[in-house]
Amino acid sequence: MKSLLKLKPYLRPYVGLIALSLVLAIPMGAIRASPIVMAQKLIKDVLIAKDPSKLLYLTLFVIGIFVLNFFVRFGHSYSIRVVVARVNQRIKNELYDHMMGLSADYFSDRSTGGLISRAGEDPNKIDQGISQIPVAIREPITLALCLGYTFYVNWKLTLLTIAIFPPMAAVFALSGKALKRYIHRLAQNQEKIYSSLQESFSGIRIIKSFRLEGYMRAKYRERSEAFTRTLLKSALVEEVSHPLVELFTAFAIAGLIYYGGAQVVAGDMTSEQLMGFFTAFGMMMNPIRSLNDMNIKLTSAAGACERVFEIFGWKSRLKEVPNPKAVSGFDHAIEFRDVRFAYPDAPDREILRGVTFKVDKGRSVALVGASGAGKSSLVSLLPRIFDVTGGAILIDGVDLHEVKLPDLRGLISVVSQDVFLFNDTIAENIRCGRLDATDEEIRWAAKEAFVLDFIDKLPHGFETVIGDRGQKLSGGERQRLSIARAFLRHSPILILDEATSSLDSASEKAVQAALEKLMRDRTTLLIAHRLSTIRHADQILVMRQGEIVERGRHDELLEQNGEYAQYLKLSESAERASVQTG
Repeated sequence: MKSLLKLKPYLRPYVGLIALSLVLAIPMGAIRASPIVMAQKLIKDVLIAKDPSKLLYLTLFVIGIFVLNFFVRFGHSYSIRVVVARVNQRIKNELYDHMMGLSADYFSDRSTGGLISRAGEDPNKIDQGISQIPVAIREPITLALCLGYTFYVNWKLTLLTIAIFPPMAAVFALSGKALKRYIHRLAQNQEKIYSSLQESFSGIRIIKSFRLEGYMRAKYRERSEAFTRTLLKSALVEEVSHPLVELFTAFAIAGLIYYGGAQVVAGDMTSEQLMGFFTAFGMMMNPIRSLNDMNIKLTSAAGACERVFEIFGWKSRLKEVPNPKAVSGFDHAIEFRDVRFAYPDAPDREILRGVTFKVDKGRSVALVGASGAGKSSLVSLLPRIFDVTGGAILIDGVDLHEVKLPDLRGLISVVSQDVFLFNDTIAENIRCGRLDATDEEIRWAAKEAFVLDFIDKLPHGFETVIGDRGQKLSGGERQRLSIARAFLRHSPILILDEATSSLDSASEKAVQAALEKLMRDRTTLLIAHRLSTIRHADQILVMRQGEIVERGRHDELLEQNGEYAQYLKLSESAERASVQTG
């Protein structure tokens, strides 16, 4: 429960509303105890004395009590609902902001569905805990008033009935401990279900293409079954504890009937007192159940707090110097000096081993090599998606670690094989290149990327919504939209990571034409398996197992008849085979 104390900064701005709810909990508890008095008056003054004036008085008293209840309950409940809603909003906003500021490694080694569950579901469970704040005041007040009344009426009978409290407390404690364990398991199983949903929806085309529906259904059902089994175990604990409490209550009621009835018969207690005692005893059970429910919700909220604040404890592994340099342009060269790199989750497995090269402004460097050679890892270091683990990367002679991260990334545009588009309009997807761009500039960028004719033919033009990840578009159309983004960005450095792979010949030609225009007067790092796209690079680097094994221009490397020449032959054979099968 200590983890709930971490919510103090979030609750502090709403201390006035919380105080209002707590203050109103006092009359609320008294109002809820009022049926005790009404029951006694009904029996004594109406049913026994048969006084008609008391009947009218009692009727008006009931109406007055519930009119008062309307205003008290509204203020009591709505004030805490405002607190819950605002705290939920703030936690979700800050959690999202924090996650967006984390380095990429946090997302590469964790389930996206699990992260969605933590960011979306856990704050809602925290809400349930916050909503119990007035319960912690209201229910004990109701219980105390009922208990005080029973002691006033007959203290011996009260001691007899409350003898059930210790075993009931033991049931609540044991069930709460078991439920805490199951709540933790439920959260883990919920993350796996979210992960299955995320994979299924984002990969629906692959699932359909490879006929994986049965596999995905089985996977989902397996995770759903694990969740349901845990849920049923928690339900078993709850449903055993509730009737067990009722069984203890039955013993108390039996004792109350026997001993209380005996006292009425003996004349030591009136019938209206016994009825009032019964009413008070019955009303005591509701606060006890509510406090048990509060304990369960607080336990769930505490677990959710631990998971949420664990994320707040994650720190980006991209470190900056205390006073990084502001950079507004790129003037001379990019230099990789003995660069080494290993992913954070596998620090002993080096992906890059002492890579050194230089790219002058306006020049292009092509990276060639088999899958796993380290090409994509290398270019991801330039915008600092990850940081080098050895050596240095310099831009105009300044180490990247000394440059403000937003300024550095503002100098770079990336066009990759894995195009990410938002489920939004074409215009907004292009505008992501530069958020302050005008509609005219967006149209210009689309024209430069050779995608304007296609857009103008659409019924809604630039306002066409393209679906999740642009699924309503072809691969070539998605790629040209990403190129339009890069045109709009006007950045001096360009990274092309397999930008023409997985495209048919016609789409590749259109994309290649757009890329050639984009590369003009820009410093470009280019990766491609199809070597026909990199013949004209100013420098070609051939990589193998994280090292540069050959470097030079196209003609120079052909004369060496080394690995580049072999790659070129394989590429040409693959392209001829593709044309023949197409």
